[in-house]
Amino acid sequence: MVVDEGPITFGYYTTALLATAGIALASGAQFAVIGLWRRREAIYLSYALLCLCVAILAGGNALLHTARSMADATLALRVMIASAAVSFLPFVIFIRAYTGGPPQRQLQLVVGAMAGGFLWLDLVRPGTLFYSSLAPGRRIVLPWGEQLYGLTGDISNWGVLFHALTYLAFLWALFRAVAQIRGGEPLRGSLLSVCLLAQFAALLWGDVVVDALGYRYPYLDAFSFLPFVLLMGLSLAAQLHQRTVQLEQTTRRLESEAQIRRDAELNLRHVAYHDSLTGLPNRLRALDRLADLHAEVLARRQHGAVLLIDLDNFKTINDALGHPIGDRMLEAVADRLLAAAPAEALLARLGGDEFVLVLGPLSGDAEAAQAQAQAVAERMVARLAEPVMVDSRILAAGASVGVAVFPSGEADVADLVRRADIALYRAKAAGRNAVRLFLPPMQQEADTRLALERGLRTALEQERMPAQFALHFQPLVSRQGDLLGAEALLRWRHPQLGELSPSVFIPLAEETGLIHALGAWVIREACAHIRAWDRDGVAFGDRLAVNVSAWQLAQPQFAAQLEAEVRGAGVEPSRLTLELTESALLQDFDSALDTLRQLAAAGFRLALDDFGTGYSSLSYLQRLPLDVLKIDRAFVSELHPSASTPLAGFIIDVAHRLGVAAVAEGVETVAQRLALERLGCDGLQGYLICRPVDEAGFRQWLAEREQARSLPQAQRPSSDAGGTARDVGLTRERP
Repeated sequence: MVVDEGPITFGYYTTALLATAGIALASGAQFAVIGLWRRREAIYLSYALLCLCVAILAGGNALLHTARSMADATLALRVMIASAAVSFLPFVIFIRAYTGGPPQRQLQLVVGAMAGGFLWLDLVRPGTLFYSSLAPGRRIVLPWGEQLYGLTGDISNWGVLFHALTYLAFLWALFRAVAQIRGGEPLRGSLLSVCLLAQFAALLWGDVVVDALGYRYPYLDAFSFLPFVLLMGLSLAAQLHQRTVQLEQTTRRLESEAQIRRDAELNLRHVAYHDSLTGLPNRLRALDRLADLHAEVLARRQHGAVLLIDLDNFKTINDALGHPIGDRMLEAVADRLLAAAPAEALLARLGGDEFVLVLGPLSGDAEAAQAQAQAVAERMVARLAEPVMVDSRILAAGASVGVAVFPSGEADVADLVRRADIALYRAKAAGRNAVRLFLPPMQQEADTRLALERGLRTALEQERMPAQFALHFQPLVSRQGDLLGAEALLRWRHPQLGELSPSVFIPLAEETGLIHALGAWVIREACAHIRAWDRDGVAFGDRLAVNVSAWQLAQPQFAAQLEAEVRGAGVEPSRLTLELTESALLQDFDSALDTLRQLAAAGFRLALDDFGTGYSSLSYLQRLPLDVLKIDRAFVSELHPSASTPLAGFIIDVAHRLGVAAVAEGVETVAQRLALERLGCDGLQGYLICRPVDEAGFRQWLAEREQARSLPQAQRPSSDAGGTARDVGLTRERP
């Protein structure tokens, strides 16, 4: 029974409740939008849901105190309790997010289940969650005369549990706020503490003053949330503003970094496609342009050309004056090439002292294109032949150019550059400061050279030397006819190309560095033959001559290694005569002289081959520890009855004055032999004596010679047996 019946009035208290509800609802809507905009960020969405619960609580409180009936009041109370129960979950989520703690899924599930249970009890129990039974109570009269509807009833155990859990939740939140203050966020933690203490005071007011002491005052729960809504809203707004400012700063920083990155990318692109010294396009850019031009001229049935330019004497300048001067020289060369190049052409530096010029499209047919390309190349050669002023120095380098016109059946641009390189190699071989066009025969020669190099490398690496290589032997006799020994000459039977002359593969072995392995094999084979002949009692003259390359002589420790290998094979070094050409002495005479002295000290006999055809110098000749001076076949071939002052005689006289033996090679006629005998030549070697033969043929020749010498003088064959040598003009035999 409602006592003190009187009219329900609408006054300041109810208005304040509605205002609180409106403020909470507006704040919740605002932060709900912010939370959704910020990709469903938990702190904003949970705060928006809390504000919605506060708005419902305040609105329900206003409906309760202005109710016209018990049913209306009970419904309003159920709504208030429901909003309070639902608020547990967003409250926990918000506190964890606000104080910086990680989300705890298990805690959220427990709190959500508890809130769901309270909500269900509130809806099904007749007295709501808080009361076992409900009845109209006395009206609440406020000091200013406003009258509010009141309810009374027996508090249920579920209501006591709800209040206890509410206190526990507020204490947990207060603990988190204190931890936040201690963790270095005093302002945020203090704001949260103020809000929690205000709500805690409101709870105590309702439980102590209203419920325990029985004073007729309304609960202040809804008003206690107003500081929470206002202060937390301000805090979150300040945080949002700070994050916005940080985001703007980050955006500006990212934009600045993006600009720096774009500038760096442009710089890297320039570096990637241009030479750092001359500023010209580099190899990568040149190949890209060449590929584009190649596709263009193919599509339009036109022509283009690539010119490979290499300086002739740049290494000398670089070594003599240093790299800074060399760099200045390259810059000056680049400027001259740019001035001489056509406007539409691309000039690039490939690296070192090598440049490339890409011409095209060129008008006319292939011959006209070749003429245009050659004219440009010759203009560049002429321009680079002029002296260059570098730091008060007048320097001249000169250049060679290889030209390849396309299309001409090339597979790709790499094939095209390779053709230009072949033509450049030909220009260098022609004496430099020249221009050469690529022609199909050049490709065939390059293919043959590649096949030889591969075959030579394969034979050495796969230990196929005995199957493809063999030593042939050419006897050496004195002018009285006594056998002095023999010279070992290397022969190569290529699997596809057949038997090859040493003049073909020895220069290739020297250029590729394979001469060292090849020379070591020759020494081992020579030692093996000496041991075999000694074992079988073959009288071969006791000495075997082996040719030595200049590259072998320049190798460090060559003398020590050779001595160790020969002695290890069971052969005395004195039984080997090492023949070297004058070219072996040209690069570093002092070093070569030191090596020769080591070889002589080890017991090896030394012979200077092809004397007189190179850069002969009597000043260094007398310093060499030589045992033999070999007269080149070019001087032997001049020996005939009409020759007045043969140079062979001068060489023999020089050898004798130096105290060394003179040996003539290439003796092919009886007249030559007689002339050499008259001149006092110590040794004879050539087709007249015996052609180079394999090991079996050499043994047979020795046996036949021994058999012939055992016959009476009248029965011996004529000394010119064999007649005039065949194949006159054959190249010099080399290992």
